[in-house]
Amino acid sequence: MKPSLGYLPLLAAAVNAQIPPALLSQIETLISDFNSSLSDDYKLNPATSQILDSLVEPVTVQIERNSYIYREGSELRLDGQQWTASGANVYWLGLDENVIPPAGQPFYAPFNASYPTQGRITEIMNTLQTMGAHLIRSQTLGVSVGNPLSVMPALGVYNEQAFDTIDWTVFQARQHGLRIMAPLIDNYDYYHGGKFDFLRFRGINISSTASPISPLVMEFYNNATIVQDFKNYIQHLITHLNPYTGLTYAEDPTIFAYETGNELGGPIFGDEDVPVAWTSEISTFVKQLAPRKLVIDGTYGVNKTHLNIPTIDIFSDHYYPPNNTKLEEDIALVQSVNKVYLVGEYDWTGNNPQASSLQSFYSIIESRQNTSQPVVAGDLFWSLFMHDVPNCNIYVNHSDGYALQYGNPANTVQNNTQISLIREHFFRMQNVTVGSYLPAVACPGNTAEYTYL
Repeated sequence: MKPSLGYLPLLAAAVNAQIPPALLSQIETLISDFNSSLSDDYKLNPATSQILDSLVEPVTVQIERNSYIYREGSELRLDGQQWTASGANVYWLGLDENVIPPAGQPFYAPFNASYPTQGRITEIMNTLQTMGAHLIRSQTLGVSVGNPLSVMPALGVYNEQAFDTIDWTVFQARQHGLRIMAPLIDNYDYYHGGKFDFLRFRGINISSTASPISPLVMEFYNNATIVQDFKNYIQHLITHLNPYTGLTYAEDPTIFAYETGNELGGPIFGDEDVPVAWTSEISTFVKQLAPRKLVIDGTYGVNKTHLNIPTIDIFSDHYYPPNNTKLEEDIALVQSVNKVYLVGEYDWTGNNPQASSLQSFYSIIESRQNTSQPVVAGDLFWSLFMHDVPNCNIYVNHSDGYALQYGNPANTVQNNTQISLIREHFFRMQNVTVGSYLPAVACPGNTAEYTYL
């Protein structure tokens, strides 16, 4: 008689019950009775507590990965425990601008746009796991409009192929125990799209580089037709069904939050001119589509007028360079309304002499953990790049001066010192101490599609 694995549901039940001794005893008895009905060739090994733990652990991990992050006052929580949100910006995971693909692969030359390979995406997950990260922030998992490779190349026209890399990213993040946050629109006229595309869709053609920008830019927030266009796009994006998971993005706990936008503002850079009514309408709409998602205010800076919007859970700011005084002021503002704060981007390089040191910046964040009101949940450096997989001999470069390339032999001593500080910080946020050594991350080469399936 061949054995059946019908006892595994009991193991799952044991996980949910934290494996009380009485239940473990029942499982051991069940397996013993089960063994007695089998011929010698099919008997199971003795069910020691250590073996049962090893059987139960994968179930525990899967339950955690399928559980939602939620906000409890000024703290993020997972399965009743504090959850910290440190990690990296990896803006290109859905659509890239840094690699020219082989001939015959999708490529839009005017924007240098192409889809990243599965291998590049998987290597990022391996790297972040090694660094001790919990979270990825990626613009192109939420903003994808206005060019032929986008999710929405033109108003109301959808390109389902564009979901392939987004689907793989979400799936691989889940398999590696990472979470995702994604802005839904960009303040700028970048290759992956933004608010200027929605304006152009309705005949408002204004310069994105003028200073100040035309007041017509506010039509993105105030024109009811354009707001509805944006909401239609959000609905198509969030209700997309991922074939790797069988879940819509709205359902998948891997995407723990959507951000109303990236560095949003009005005609003048940094003016925080994002209407309360628009932010309330968009955040409410996201929660209608995805009730378990958290929503992050996408204003560039902590917008005081948004603090009391009930459908906003998290506020954030970006630091170029890191500034301890500004960080403490931002935390205090968000603490005043008992919500969560997140450092959404920062310069990790240490190259700016005006910057607060990375260690002192981290100390402020770490000192808030394990308190009754943490407020600041974590931080995300800008930004991570790795190999041009399947080519494991070349690291992908980006031109803004902030590309972090973990393990690159060409890194300077300062680069690696800063990267070590980041890794040590990510682990300290989990109450784990590691040394300055940087463990190697294997490049997946041509085998990414067989990894973590």
